[in-house]
Amino acid sequence: MNVQEGTTLGAYRVMERIGRGGMATVFRAYHPALDRFVAIKVLPDFFADEPDYRERFQQEARSVARLKHPNILEIFDYGYDDGTAYLVLELVEGGTLAERVGKPMDLRDVVHLLEPLGSALDHAHAHGVLHRDIKPSNILLQQDGTPVLADFGLAKMTGAMHRLTSSGTVMGTPEYMSPEQAADELVGPASDVYSLAVVAYEMLTGRVPFLGDTPAAVLLSHVTKAMPATRELRGELSAHVEDVLRRGLAKRPEERYPSAAAFVAALKPAAWPSRHLDEPSALPTRRLALPDRRPVVLVVDDGAANRELIEACLAGVECHVRTAEDGPAALKSVQAS
Repeated sequence: MNVQEGTTLGAYRVMERIGRGGMATVFRAYHPALDRFVAIKVLPDFFADEPDYRERFQQEARSVARLKHPNILEIFDYGYDDGTAYLVLELVEGGTLAERVGKPMDLRDVVHLLEPLGSALDHAHAHGVLHRDIKPSNILLQQDGTPVLADFGLAKMTGAMHRLTSSGTVMGTPEYMSPEQAADELVGPASDVYSLAVVAYEMLTGRVPFLGDTPAAVLLSHVTKAMPATRELRGELSAHVEDVLRRGLAKRPEERYPSAAAFVAALKPAAWPSRHLDEPSALPTRRLALPDRRPVVLVVDDGAANRELIEACLAGVECHVRTAEDGPAALKSVQAS
């Protein structure tokens, strides 16, 4: 079926095309009986006729339908109409993260966006689902900026832990793939943690860590090259941030953070180094005045120039400096203290 504006798929009327990916086209659609707008993801007919691709598409429906999380795109329905396979999805109309990356973002904004995504990924992993294609264009944004993880088209049941690929084809987006995924090896939740770290690196520096003239060159870089230093790209990023990213982008899966949420949590101290001071308490507090235990140095000299010179020499010493020009003045100063 040639799906276009006005086409009817099941109970849904197609309105307009809003996106196109490597495996599917996404349309805005309307359900008249429910008075609800949705997104419909349509698999091309020549893919729908191939059992392997249809199975992968149905797998997305099955795997995502079992995930109930506010930051995972909800799936409403799956259908097959006149040779066309499609998914009915929650409609998110605030754009994608891909429209915001390209220049460095504020660290606090990055953490605010990544935190719910880390929670969403951990939820998926807890239910045996890998994403396998985490990238900015698969992170949708609600109108209020809330991120929603979408496109589990490469999702994989972690219980099986075998390759999703066929005929030696590696599935994923080279710039965001983990070393084990790039090498077409077995993958687990740590692979998604790596991809999320790539997204974090791009958000903070304005570019992905590994570039190349060909997809193969990019994949090889993930496997063999060290992460480029973030402070060479953005000098104000702290050593702590660089250390967190390096661990998130570790070549060996077991050396990465144990979960996506743990990776994001590790960035927080750099984003809010004095958070306890930034967030006022709900109740007023009274500070206790602590005694000043610094020693007092009394300089006695009848020459003003000498007194000033000695006082200047003591400027870097933790002490109180008092001056007097003669004995009586010095005694008076001591009695007053």
